[in-house]
Amino acid sequence: MQADHTKIYRYYTKKNKLKGKTMSVITSEQYQEGLNTISLSEPQKKMLKAHYNVVNRSITYTELAKAAGYDSYETANSQYGRLGRTLGESVGFKFVEALPDRPGELFYSSSIGQGNHYTNGDFQLVMHHELAKAIEALDLF
Repeated sequence: MQADHTKIYRYYTKKNKLKGKTMSVITSEQYQEGLNTISLSEPQKKMLKAHYNVVNRSITYTELAKAAGYDSYETANSQYGRLGRTLGESVGFKFVEALPDRPGELFYSSSIGQGNHYTNGDFQLVMHHELAKAIEALDLF
């Protein structure tokens, strides 16, 4: 069995019952199908490319904002969330719930990645390995 850093992270998170939920992630082939059916704005392409190319594919919304040319992480958060929602809905992804203080809200970026609970400071989103494989297979960047 092969393991990548994302699978190990999900296993460790689940095993140790850390804050946040682990999720079932769709296959690389499903991500490819989704990426082929949706339309990405230029800023969304820039953010996805930056996320794909960053070390360990772990990025903050501040870094995403910089990559897209936005002035604030809030704008990047909104736009990346829209990308996540569009991609996820196109393939039937089951989104995780947002933070406990926002009951009933969904975390749409969960179709792109999951939070890195091992950092101090800004929230970091770790790209799903299956999404990275789909990006590579489609030669998007």
